[in-house]
Parts: sequence; C-alpha cells; structure tokens
Amino acid sequence: MAHYDDHSEHDEELYPALDEIDFSRIHTMFRSLVLFDDMFLNMQGMNIAINDSFITDQEYNLLRTYFEIERTPTQQALFVSAQSQMWIFALYELLRTWRHRIRKLKTWRENGAIPHMMRRLQQDQHNLGALMKVRHLERLQEDPEFVALMEAHDAALEPVFRMAESIRINLAKHEIKGKPNAPVRAPGYGRINGMCGALDFELDMGDNTYQLINRRDIAEALRRVGVAPSHQR
Repeated sequence: MAHYDDHSEHDEELYPALDEIDFSRIHTMFRSLVLFDDMFLNMQGMNIAINDSFITDQEYNLLRTYFEIERTPTQQALFVSAQSQMWIFALYELLRTWRHRIRKLKTWRENGAIPHMMRRLQQDQHNLGALMKVRHLERLQEDPEFVALMEAHDAALEPVFRMAESIRINLAKHEIKGKPNAPVRAPGYGRINGMCGALDFELDMGDNTYQLINRRDIAEALRRVGVAPSHQR
C-alpha cells in the first residue's frame, strides 16, 4: 500500500507568507560559498535567486486562481510546472558543477598536481574562467584551512543537493534513484499545494512509498542554509 508523506500540518511553518520571504537570501548564501568568487558560478547563483522570486509569485497567483474558480486552471498550472522543473534542473546542475570542482581541487592537492594544473591554466591568459581557477589553486596552496572550508560548505549544501537530485531523477529521467529499471508512477505530475501554490510532485522511494516534494521546499531549504563566509573577495 502506497504511503504519502503529507506535510500539510506543517505547511504554515514551512512556507513563510509571500511578504515575509527574503528573496535576497539565496544569492547571498551562494556568494558566501567557496569558489563562488568565480563570476560565472556567481551568475548562475544569481539566476537561481531571480527565478525563485518570479516563480514564487507565479505559484501564489496559481493558488489564488485555483481558489477563485474552484478548479485547476490548466494552462496556468502547466506554466508553473514547466518553470518549476527547469528551476530544479538548473539548481541541480549548479550544485553538481560546484561539488565536482571541489572534488577536483582536493584530488589535485592529494596527487601533487597543483603546479602542473596552474601552468596549464596560466597558458590561456585570455580565458577568464581559467584565470579564476588559477586563483582557487593559489589559495589551495597558500591557505591550510581551505580544504576544511570546502568540505564544510559541501556538507552544508548536501541535504539540498540530495533533494534536488532525487526529484530531478524522477522528473527528467523518469527513474528512481538507484533503481533505473523500476517504473516511476506519474513522473512530472504535480498537484497544487494548498498553502503556497507550488506543485507537489510524488517522489517515488522505490519501496512502494512516496513522499511529496515541491520546488518551494527546495527553495526554503536553500534559504535555511548557514555557512561561514569564505572571505575570498
């Protein structure tokens, strides 16, 4: 028998009212992370924050319309669903890229490959992305606490990454994490959350149970992340 994790009893504390949301928080959090002095990573973090504000407004508009007409406004719901899924995919890719860079830096340090990588990157003097990576390698050489800081920030974002990863596999690949051959029930189908208007997607746990998760859950988890500033600017 399928089980649904209904968080309706806790919705009021999970979802602050629209006028109580600090929409600057997500970008501020990203800017405090190690490696986000890379302007291109920072731009992607800014995009996530900007679109969170836009989509949240669309979610509440959807909820208002739903209550007013007492039925699902199909086109409006489809638009919110599309925006929500693209936001989740973009967040997942940003976090995946950032985590991969951390692992590469740690591997190069462990293998003694930092001098070689610096020489290689410094040859491309007109590549701003390469120059930013050189700065990270320099800090890795000079700052004995840098690895610990990277690991701490990585650990702080781990729960959010796992949330995005799990629902992304369901939505984009129509698979269950760790069980690629198992059929997924209704991938991409969402129901309007009665407190915030976000679309609740079913996250198939692979053991005949389901949890509900929506884009707003992930956004609020991002806003709750607390990390020590990297002092890299």
